[in-house]
Amino acid sequence: MNTLFTPRKIRNLEIKNRIILPPMVCFGFSDKNGFVSKKNIYHYERIAKSGTGMIIVEAAAVSESGRIFPDQLGIWCDDYIEGLDKIAHICHTYNAKVILQLHHAGLKASKLVNKDTITSSDYIHRNISARAMTKHELHLIQQDFISAALRAQKAGFDGVEFHGAHSYLMTQFFSTKINKRVDEYGGSLDNRLRFTMEILQGVKQKVDASFVVGIRMGCNESDLETSINMAKKFQASGMDYIHVSTGYDNTPIKEEVPKDFPCNWIVYGAAKIKEQVNIPVIAVNSIKTKEQANYLIDNNLVDFVAIGRAQLADHDFTSHIREGKSIIKCLGCKPCRWFTNGDNCPRKF
Repeated sequence: MNTLFTPRKIRNLEIKNRIILPPMVCFGFSDKNGFVSKKNIYHYERIAKSGTGMIIVEAAAVSESGRIFPDQLGIWCDDYIEGLDKIAHICHTYNAKVILQLHHAGLKASKLVNKDTITSSDYIHRNISARAMTKHELHLIQQDFISAALRAQKAGFDGVEFHGAHSYLMTQFFSTKINKRVDEYGGSLDNRLRFTMEILQGVKQKVDASFVVGIRMGCNESDLETSINMAKKFQASGMDYIHVSTGYDNTPIKEEVPKDFPCNWIVYGAAKIKEQVNIPVIAVNSIKTKEQANYLIDNNLVDFVAIGRAQLADHDFTSHIREGKSIIKCLGCKPCRWFTNGDNCPRKF
């Protein structure tokens, strides 16, 4: 049997195969206030129908003031539960498990939604500025994450994923480039992780025992060794899985990727983290072919492969590779059309 199509559990949640849709934001799909639209639902239905094992729904803003763009999918109040429930339901119809990514942009929040942007420490660089959040504000945002996780559970999701990657708020605490705090939320690695760890514990105390909580984090935060230590600490604190991408910036890890390794340094970083933890590890970034996916899973280098742009280009990617059919290949447009409006993708179905 092709290992790619064997089941694997995240704690007690069984995923029918190893293919995951990562949280790919669908710009222009949700309505102007961040509510789920028919386009959102149809988009996820197409991928679930193809047989993808788990779908991580795009970054949902836990705080109204923490949005990266005005119409970002929202989960900061109960009004959003009804629409999100429709996404969870349609995914479950096709036996796909479904996770919601929880997000706060921090210093990257849109000035269109919040001119008083906040982050871990005072920050000014070029045209971006933000002030250090007070402890009171810090605790309010932590509660926003916890409340959002409860809403995701009410909406029928199988779990949530913290967005601790790509320079957003959690990475702004992880990174020594940004976090210059002198209290218990800055300084040592344990202190820099404290903001997230307290959210994790708060969520775990509130949700059902079966509800999965994972994190997307960088393998370069600030280097691979530190990222491995972070992953170990997350595991020890009860995180259910690690989804490995890039951290505060895109500086490559110093470790050399073997010439026969068919993927990039980010995926290699995921494989190195997998060697050091016992919870499932998801690899992501430029995994676009069945050959790459099979190599990673057959050799037990990671537990799951998150295939993003290839599934945007071909919503039937999973069924096509399962049935041995040709896939509609992503053209690698720069910039990706999905960054503005997926309807303009040249591979649009």
